[in-house]
Amino acid sequence: MLASLKKFFTKTPAIVQNELTSEIAVRQNFQSLSSYFSLLPDPDPILKKIGKDVSVYADLRNDSHVFSVEQQRKSGVLEMDWQIARNNAQEDKSLFVENVFQNLNVYNLADQMLNSVFFGMSVFEIVWEKSGNYLIPARIEEKPREWFFFNEKNELRLRSSLSAEGIALNPYKFFAVINKPTYANPYGERALSRCFWPVTFKRGGIKFWVTFTEKFGMPYLIGKLPRGLGKEKYDDLKNMLDLMVQDACAVIPDDASVDIKDFQRSASADVYERLVSFMNSEISKAILTQTLTTEVGNKGSYAASSTQADMRESLVKGDKRLVENAFNNLIALIYAVNFGNAELPVFEFYLPEDVDKTLAERDEILTRSGVTFTKEYFIKNYNLAEEDFTISEPPAVVGRNSVSTTENQSAAFASPEAIKQINRSTDQQINRSTDQQLNLPDKLLQMQIEQTLKPVLEMVQSAETFEEISSKLAELYPDMDTSLFESLLTKALFYQELNGRANAGT
Repeated sequence: MLASLKKFFTKTPAIVQNELTSEIAVRQNFQSLSSYFSLLPDPDPILKKIGKDVSVYADLRNDSHVFSVEQQRKSGVLEMDWQIARNNAQEDKSLFVENVFQNLNVYNLADQMLNSVFFGMSVFEIVWEKSGNYLIPARIEEKPREWFFFNEKNELRLRSSLSAEGIALNPYKFFAVINKPTYANPYGERALSRCFWPVTFKRGGIKFWVTFTEKFGMPYLIGKLPRGLGKEKYDDLKNMLDLMVQDACAVIPDDASVDIKDFQRSASADVYERLVSFMNSEISKAILTQTLTTEVGNKGSYAASSTQADMRESLVKGDKRLVENAFNNLIALIYAVNFGNAELPVFEFYLPEDVDKTLAERDEILTRSGVTFTKEYFIKNYNLAEEDFTISEPPAVVGRNSVSTTENQSAAFASPEAIKQINRSTDQQINRSTDQQLNLPDKLLQMQIEQTLKPVLEMVQSAETFEEISSKLAELYPDMDTSLFESLLTKALFYQELNGRANAGT
């Protein structure tokens, strides 16, 4: 390996640079892989086998189970709130982008972008309109994906009856959302491709199941007539029995008889039911990678449930990134059309309860440290109406900046030695306050721990086996009241942080 590298770098710099920056393994070098009229065929094995295009997968969504698991997967992203995070972008430009998104149907667009998970890709066309001195997207519409194809250079093009090479797409008009594209398959990975045969076999099984039910689900009526009456008499009795099946009544000759034959074929019917259940499980695994959330009566163990919940969370994170990247590419287009090269704001999805809790805890710490927030801040970040709240004076905070106004004014004209004395006095106040707050009685801490673990201790005492303890332990977490213990711990950490900052400044 080292010898090969040394031989390579003995070449002139120009040759080395040319070989490093050029692409060698391309389709044009392999005639067997060359496409017709520069059109790159879709490599999907299902489509190649049945000789159809990607539109055939749209019919799979008519299956009730496919529709159910598709909506379940999409809901992980669509239940989130969204925001435009300013980051390093200019405030006026960031607000401009936020106003543009407020006028778009963001969740409908996100739903269509998530179609790429099932169909491989979704292609959108932007219709711009003039608004003052700016161009803004008036409509963004998903176009039928079978209208587009990739050429040998993996460039997306629009099909045309006038040109086999298609029409080049304007990058400011069209953008594509592609799920896990590769060089070999720029059309993207399709979850519905893995559902095609399960849905096909499921439909066949249901068809035979219905036929079986019609044939053996109702009792047979067998009519008996004496020999030698002729075909006409037999046909008349058969017609009367047909009417009897429909109307539950019939008139037959007194020399005829009718027997009712009931078939017990439940075991045979179970075969079709198991087939349909198995195919539903395969569909669930193809789209959700698990079955616990879709199969009735499928309980499983706590460990399996936790693992599959983690898998679904990973899927949601991946789908979330897919949609966020698409919207951020849209923001880049809006900037390119209106502002040119500049720092961009970022589109983000978030779960409101998680962000609200984190934001509230952060704001509480900042408020204790002396930060004062405006009404506009609370209205924007907590979705509050202006008339719903008032802002009171912030509580006094013991700290280096909490000396009186007189001390601050005198400190401005004090000698360096006097300033050090003021700082030492302030540090002593912080340390005394911290020590007082952290001097929690041992009995109080012991009481809180016992109260928190009380349900666990009672369960352990009443349990007979270790397996029973393991199975019931997870069920006890909702019953454990840790609020007061968490409050004490939060206060302790907060005062320790104050103490550390004060000591770091000495």
